[in-house]
Amino acid sequence: MLLPIPLSADRTSLATRPSWQREWRWLSLALALLAAWSSWGHWTWRLDQTVHDAAQMTWTHPAPQDIVIVAIDDASLEAIGRWPWRRAIHAQVITLLTEARPRSVLYNLLMTEPDTDPLQDGLMADALRRNGRVVLPVGHAVDTLGQGHELLPLPAFRSATTLAHADVTLDVDGVLRHAWLHAGTPSRTYPHPALALMQVGAAAGPMPAAVHPGSDRTEVGWQRADRVAIRYLGPPGRMQQVSAAALLRGEVPASTFTGRDILVGVTARGLADTFLTPVTSQSTGMPGVEVSAQLLANLRQGGMLYTVPRPAQAAASAALVLLLGWSFRTVTPRRALAHAVSLSAAVLLASWLLMAADIWWAPFSTVLASLLAYPVWSWRRLEATARALQDELDLIAHDPVAAASRPPSSAAGDLLDQRTTALRQAGAQLRVARQMLADTLAALPDAVFVTDAEGRVNQANRQAALMSGSATPSDLAGRSLVEVLAPLVPSEAPTWDLLLQKVASGSDPIAGDTGGAPRTTGSAPTVTTEAIDPNGRQYLVHLVAMQAPPHPDDDEGWPDWPAPPNGVIVCATELTELRRAEMQRQELLGFIAHDIRSPQASLLALVELQQMGHGPSPDEALQHIESLARGTLDLCEELLQVMRAENRPVSLQATDLHSLADECIDEVSLRARLKHVQLQRNWDGETRHPAVVDDYLVHRALVNLLGNAVKFSPEHSVVTVSISMQDGHHVLTVTDQGPGIPQSELGRLFRRYERLEQGRPSRLPPGIGLGLVFIDTVARRHGGRVTVTSEPGQGARFALWLPGAPPRPDATV
Repeated sequence: MLLPIPLSADRTSLATRPSWQREWRWLSLALALLAAWSSWGHWTWRLDQTVHDAAQMTWTHPAPQDIVIVAIDDASLEAIGRWPWRRAIHAQVITLLTEARPRSVLYNLLMTEPDTDPLQDGLMADALRRNGRVVLPVGHAVDTLGQGHELLPLPAFRSATTLAHADVTLDVDGVLRHAWLHAGTPSRTYPHPALALMQVGAAAGPMPAAVHPGSDRTEVGWQRADRVAIRYLGPPGRMQQVSAAALLRGEVPASTFTGRDILVGVTARGLADTFLTPVTSQSTGMPGVEVSAQLLANLRQGGMLYTVPRPAQAAASAALVLLLGWSFRTVTPRRALAHAVSLSAAVLLASWLLMAADIWWAPFSTVLASLLAYPVWSWRRLEATARALQDELDLIAHDPVAAASRPPSSAAGDLLDQRTTALRQAGAQLRVARQMLADTLAALPDAVFVTDAEGRVNQANRQAALMSGSATPSDLAGRSLVEVLAPLVPSEAPTWDLLLQKVASGSDPIAGDTGGAPRTTGSAPTVTTEAIDPNGRQYLVHLVAMQAPPHPDDDEGWPDWPAPPNGVIVCATELTELRRAEMQRQELLGFIAHDIRSPQASLLALVELQQMGHGPSPDEALQHIESLARGTLDLCEELLQVMRAENRPVSLQATDLHSLADECIDEVSLRARLKHVQLQRNWDGETRHPAVVDDYLVHRALVNLLGNAVKFSPEHSVVTVSISMQDGHHVLTVTDQGPGIPQSELGRLFRRYERLEQGRPSRLPPGIGLGLVFIDTVARRHGGRVTVTSEPGQGARFALWLPGAPPRPDATV
């Protein structure tokens, strides 16, 4: 199975990458400066105000209970009469408020013109004097010469009241968001009505922290100072209100006004000075008296809206845009877009949430710079990619093999189309090459791993998956080579890490480097080691470093030693069968040297005795010679049977085990009669057990079992043969009444050449070794097993278990 091969960057990519990164650093700095400049100059003011107004509308605050508005509303006009009212009515309002002992009173009406009845003005002046805590507004106007001047209340009213300016400045979009705490002429400055109420109520304190120092001289003769942002508590009607008509009728208890700040002003439709605010819609407005009431609540509660200073806003915008540019260095276009959108959304959300803490930070300078960063980055990245692509295509064009296999390209279309077409052609060549590599790896009998520069597997064949215990080669993709090879124990080093370091550096990290001299160019560094897995399988493992070729167009030249490897190729050849064959060869030579050589030595000794005249009689000598020759012949025959059982292909076919057992019994019956041993069948003649086996091998195995049983049974004993089905297996059992086998020897029965392996004499009966090895080999090659139960003096019971379902050929060999 083919795994994706990440193409490592060649020298061209490495050469162009630093220039791209340097260019993007300068572009990020330029974008950061643009964001700072935009924030400093309020270029995005209109967009920022949309967030400002939405946040003010969202994060409302409860209105204080010590501020009450006496509203000259529609109900008051209907009850009292047309506007303007006589001064006596205003005097009565102030008198009723005086009796309630309020903390301060703002009478938000310009009283610059005398009444036609002087008595009316006298009543008003007396009411103001008796109260002593009334604030009256001072207006201003511009004459025909452009000169600003004051609109003061009547002199009789000024002497007993505190004056406050009634100046209001709207933003360019017509919304009232700020107020001036001080305004007036160069000769006299008046406080804002809210600030004047605090002074009258003996609650004057230090200047609020949210005040922006400075002044505004938009008109000749009039100036403003100490600008503050109004933190509106909520939409109109937020403040506690009572109708002036209800007050005059005595329907409002005096406790409503006692110890509180009272603001009297017009709220009736068509008469009130209403203003658009962040908390009102375009079709409605907030009366000026309520604006003053909400600003008073800000001043008293310390809840003034704090606007982040321009330097801090500019610095924060620049830092965030720089951070975004830094995050673009190694991300994909999709993630870059996600970063830009996420930062923009986060800045908007942060600005909106900060308003809950009465902090205003204009976000759109950062947002627009962040959104601009992505197309700029995409444009420059596309240019850099196009340059790198052209460099790679030029390299392919200089490769004679690639140039010969590449079809001629058309020059039609723009530059991007031409490069895209060339890329498709190069991709087709790459796919052909990858398929050739995949086919080559799949055809190899050895396990092959290919890693990248970080040591992660990116290519493997099926043999590699089997060796590492994975289901498919794709399961190895992305895994560390050290992790994959961890179950194997190398012989040349304690760990695979040391071997990988050795192949990467060309030196031996265990024995130490040879003086730190650079490697000479030439063949790639290679390390070879043997390894063994937990199941005992042995491998010969070759590790070869892959190195990038030097760039052909490098003007500066490369050093004499190669660059760090781009990866490692690991080839593992299984040696298990080879080592097993070598061991069998050694065992066979030892067996021949011992068991076959021994009878031949006895023959030579008998010949020497005969030559010396001390030997037995000729008849006895012939008997000895015959016995030794037959023993050697039987031993060779058993050895030949074992070799055939191990190497002969298993030929499965349907076989009647009962008929096969009858044939084996007939074959051994002559030897049994000569020893007076009865062969007994123990199965029901009507029950048959057909099996799919190699009848030749099973026949020889059963004959060996019967021959051993007859050989070691005493005379006039019984050898029983039975056939049954147990646990999905055909079980052929041979039971004798011989001397039995000691428990200590049962584990050695099926070991090949057992007498040679042990350093002590075997207690097994002579001649029992190779026959049982043959039987065990036949069972294993069928996917079965051989079991034996025995007690000394009680005989032995051998059982040959054969699978009921056809096994895979040689599955257990």
